[in-house]
Amino acid sequence: MNRLKLSLLVMGTIALFGCSNRHTSPILIDRGVQVYEREYQVTQEGFGIDSRLKKIFLQGYIEEGMNQDMVNMLWGPPDREFDDGTTWEFTTSRGDLITRVKFKRNETPRLGIFEMTVVSIEGDRYGGSLPPGQTSDKKRD
Repeated sequence: MNRLKLSLLVMGTIALFGCSNRHTSPILIDRGVQVYEREYQVTQEGFGIDSRLKKIFLQGYIEEGMNQDMVNMLWGPPDREFDDGTTWEFTTSRGDLITRVKFKRNETPRLGIFEMTVVSIEGDRYGGSLPPGQTSDKKRD
């Protein structure tokens, strides 16, 4: 009986640390959905989204013009939210800012819906990841 309790405790601890690590990762793409889910999103749900934004979305980065759903899928829910949801902040587990994203209501509806789209990105615009086309042996600016 003690082995069962110990096994359950170990499995619970692993699950707890696995989940908390995902949401506190300093690399924001680790907090979002898997690549295959991003691919499904752009192929099945991406009607009306600019092809340039689709490509960036598949790479795991955010860009001005993306909607809140895309940012949420890529980097998960924000750690802090301000200004009635128009400002999202993503932070480290210590609370240090990684990236601040500001949204504005889109003036043109997509499929009849006025979405909130990214108008500015402050801090690390790649969310802790390397910029597109850069490998880990190159120095980041």
